[in-house]
Amino acid sequence: MSIAEKIRSRRPKAGGKQVKLNLVQIDFWSAVKVGFVIQLALAVANIVGFFVLWLVLVNTGLFSGLNGLINGVIGGSGEDIGASLSLPRVMSFAVALSVFNIVAGTLLSGVVAAIFNVIARITGGVSVGFTNN
Repeated sequence: MSIAEKIRSRRPKAGGKQVKLNLVQIDFWSAVKVGFVIQLALAVANIVGFFVLWLVLVNTGLFSGLNGLINGVIGGSGEDIGASLSLPRVMSFAVALSVFNIVAGTLLSGVVAAIFNVIARITGGVSVGFTNN
C-alpha cells in the first residue's frame, strides 16, 4: 500500500448522514434576549464610533475650517461649530441614539419572532438540512 493510499484511507468518508429538520417555532423570549444583547453590543460600538469620529474631527482641525468657510464665504453670524458640537453634546446624542436603538431593536426582534411563528404555522416552517461529517 502506497503512502497516498494510506492518506486516503485515513480521511473521513464524504457524504455523512444527512438530517433534514423543519424550524417551526422561535421562542419569543429567547429572540427578545438575543436581540437585546445584539443591540447592546451595537450601542457600545455606536458610542465608541461617535467618540472616535469626534476626536478625528477635532484633531484634524475640521471645525475651525468649517468656521472659516461659514464666516468667510457664506457670511455667517460668527457661530463656532466646535462649541456647538462639543464632546458632551455629541456623547449625549450618541447615548440617546443608542438607548433608542436598544429599545426599538429589542421590540423589533420580538415582533419578528412572533411573525415568523405565525407564518411557520401556516407554511410548516423552514426546512434546514444538516450533515454529520
